[in-house]
Amino acid sequence: MHYFISTTSYDNDCSCGKSTSCTRPQGFHCTGRKCQLSSNKPNHTIPGMVLSCLAVDSLLASSLQCFYNASCLKMIIQGHSFENNKSKIDPRVDYITPLNSRSDRRSSPNTTLDNIVSQLFIEDWANTTNFSSYYHQCAPDQCTYTYEQRFNRVYIIGTVFGIVGGLSVALNIFIPLLVILLRRIYHLYRRRRLVQVPTEVTVETSIGRKLSLRVARIQHSLRKMNFYKKISKNSPSEQLQTPEQVLVVQRQQITTRFYIIFFLIGLLVIIIFTALHLHIHSITISSPTLPIFESLQDQYSSSLSCPCSQITIRYTNFVTVEPRNYHQVCSSYFNSSDFISLLWGSDEASEFLLNLDRKILSTEFRLLSTLCSLAMNTTQQQIRMFSSRELISVETLARHSFQTQINSIINSFIVETPARLRRIHKYIIEMLRASQLQSMFLTNWNLRSSTLKDGYYMLTSPVLYNESGLVIGCLPVYGLRLSTLECFYNSTCLQRLATFLNTFYDLPPLNISLYSRFTPISSTTIGTLIDELFIETWYNTSNYSSYFSSCAPLTCHYSYVKRNSILHMITTYLGLFGGLTVGLKYVVWYGLCLYWKVRQLCTNVRSRVEPVNNTN
Repeated sequence: MHYFISTTSYDNDCSCGKSTSCTRPQGFHCTGRKCQLSSNKPNHTIPGMVLSCLAVDSLLASSLQCFYNASCLKMIIQGHSFENNKSKIDPRVDYITPLNSRSDRRSSPNTTLDNIVSQLFIEDWANTTNFSSYYHQCAPDQCTYTYEQRFNRVYIIGTVFGIVGGLSVALNIFIPLLVILLRRIYHLYRRRRLVQVPTEVTVETSIGRKLSLRVARIQHSLRKMNFYKKISKNSPSEQLQTPEQVLVVQRQQITTRFYIIFFLIGLLVIIIFTALHLHIHSITISSPTLPIFESLQDQYSSSLSCPCSQITIRYTNFVTVEPRNYHQVCSSYFNSSDFISLLWGSDEASEFLLNLDRKILSTEFRLLSTLCSLAMNTTQQQIRMFSSRELISVETLARHSFQTQINSIINSFIVETPARLRRIHKYIIEMLRASQLQSMFLTNWNLRSSTLKDGYYMLTSPVLYNESGLVIGCLPVYGLRLSTLECFYNSTCLQRLATFLNTFYDLPPLNISLYSRFTPISSTTIGTLIDELFIETWYNTSNYSSYFSSCAPLTCHYSYVKRNSILHMITTYLGLFGGLTVGLKYVVWYGLCLYWKVRQLCTNVRSRVEPVNNTN
C-alpha cells in the first residue's frame, strides 16, 4: 500500500500538513564522501532564497537579494558545478550582470517576491494628460458666465429723467386736486360749525344747484381745455382780437381733445400690458447653506441649478459600508491554530494509517480558516476600493435623489462583493477538478501496484465521516463545501468528536441563540457561507450633509414666472408717464398741423381759377 506522510525538515519542525508558511534556507548541498552533512541546512546558502512546501510558495517567500550582488551571483554560477567537475556551464553566463539597486525604486533587494508580484512587477507608473484632447472631445456648445457691474451712466440718466418726468406730471395732477380736497374739507368743517340747523329743502336745493353748476362748469372746462395755449405777454388773456388767433385757439382745443384720447388709449395699453405681462425673475444666491438649498429645492425644483464646486467626490466622504458582523465560526475556537493542530495530531507514519480522517478534517478546517481570512481581507479590500471611487456630481443632488442613487450603489456593491470571490473560488475548484491532482490523503485517487502486462489504472474512493454534517470529498475543498456546522452547535456531538480525538479538552459549542441569516443550520452548507463571505449583516450609512459640504456649491440659480407687482406697475407708469405726455403732445400737435396744411393746400388748389385763352 502506498501512502504519503508530511515532511518535518523545515525550521521549528514545521509541517506542511498544518501550515503553508514552512520555510528553510535554500542553497547547495554537498553529497560527497568528504562532505559533512548538517541536518537539513545546505552547505552553501543562497541569501534571500528559501524552500517551502510548494515551488510557488518557495518563490513568493524568497527575495532577489542575491541577484543584486555580483559575488553572490558568481557563487550561484559556480555552485552549478558543485561537486561535479564534469558539468559544463553555458558560456553565456559570462554576460550575466547583477541587478541595479537604485534608491528611487519601489522595491529593495530584501523585498519578497510576494510583494513584487502583488505589485505586478511595476516599479514606476508613467501617466500624461492632454487637456487639448479632452477639450476637443468635450466640444462645449456654449459658455455662460456672470459678472457684477454697476449700471452705466446712460441707463441711470434715462431712468432718472423718466421717473422725474413721471413724478412731475403726476404731482402736477394730484397735488392741486389734493389741495382742493383738503380746502373743501376744511371749509365744510367750518361751515358746519357756523350753520346750526339748516332746513332739508335748503340743503337739497343747495346740493342740487351745486351739482348742476359743477357739471356745467366741467362741461365748459372740457370744451375750453387747451394744453397748447400760447399767450403773449403783451396781450391780455381774456381777449382774442383777430380771426387768426381764434382759429389757432380752436385748433389747439381740437388737438387737446385728440391728445386726451390718444393719451388715454396709450395709458390703457400700458396698464393692460404691465398688468398681464408675465415676467421671468432670475435669482442668484451666493454660497447657499443646506437649509437654504433644501428650501429652494422644495419651491423651485424644476428651475433650481446649484453647480458643485467639487465635481468629483469620493465615497469615503459621505458613505460608510462595512460588514456589521461575520459568522461566529470565523471567530470561534474551531478557527484557531490550536484546534487545527489538535485535529491533525502527530506526523508519525502510523498516524497516517490509523487516523487519516482526522488529518483530512484538520485540512478542511485549515482551509476554512484560510477562507475566513480571505473573505475578510477581500471584503476590506473591496471596501477600500469602493471608498476610493468617486461620485461625479455636476449639479447638487436633492436629498431624495442622493439617497436613491447611493442606495442603488450600495446594494450593487453588497451584491457584487461576494460575487467576485465566488467567481475566483469556482474557477479554482474547476481547475482542480480538471487537473485531477492526486490528494496526499488518497481521497480522490488510489494508487495500486500492478505489473506492466496488467496496465496502470487509478480508481476513485469516496469516503464519509460519521459525525453530523461533516463529509469528506475527493479533495478537502469539496468536503468542506458540502459539510455543515450542525455538529459544532451540539455539545453531545462535540463530546463524541473529543473522544474520537482522544482529548479531554472540552470543545465549546457555537452559540445557537445568536442571530444568523444562514438557517437552518442542518441544511446550510459551509459552501453557502463561503459564497456569502461569511457575512451575516451589512452596516451602511450615507450622510447627505457631508455630501453637500464636499459638493460646496458657490451659487444657486433659480427662476420663476410671476405677474408684475403693484410697485413695479406704479414705477413703470411713472417712468412712462412723463415721456408719454411730452412725446405724445408734440406728435399729436405736429401731426394735426401737417394735416391742416395739407388740407389748406388742397383747398387752395381746387379754388384756383385758370384763365382760358380765346383764339376767336
